[in-house]
Amino acid sequence: MIAKVAFVKVSILGGGMRFVFSLVLVLLMNTANADENMPVSCKPITVDGESVMLSAEKPVLVMIHNQSKTDLWITHPVSDPSASAGWSSRLQAGNWSALALDKESFELTCIESKPGHEQQVPCTGVISACRWSSITMPAQTTGTFWAGEDMSISALTAHLGSRGFELPASSQ
Repeated sequence: MIAKVAFVKVSILGGGMRFVFSLVLVLLMNTANADENMPVSCKPITVDGESVMLSAEKPVLVMIHNQSKTDLWITHPVSDPSASAGWSSRLQAGNWSALALDKESFELTCIESKPGHEQQVPCTGVISACRWSSITMPAQTTGTFWAGEDMSISALTAHLGSRGFELPASSQ
């Protein structure tokens, strides 16, 4: 829709200028979408239903992408909230988070966050997820924790590298 509107406004320009503007517009649209793509070497995780069930026999890094147009809270339901340090993590529209996981069973749910209103929504269609199992975790790192939260994919991979995670070469 944006491309059509921009093209109509530029149609009063000469043919050569219109071609150049159209080419620039296509390149800008591809650049904007490039940051949303799942890293090539990250294996997709099926997101189907109200929640996402994750599991790991050995430590893995799970990448989570907010594909919706609203902010989300990614939460891990706990049976005793008063004894929990809290697993809620804000994930703004279009951004990514990374979860270092070493548990055999770990559930995540999605809470839609709008001003004055929060509600649980099915994770299907609002997030995508993938796992990197062939990475090197930072030395002396164990447990399940948010390794990076609420960033663009390029900022998140840089952040992970600075924390000692060694990602595959084709991580973007």
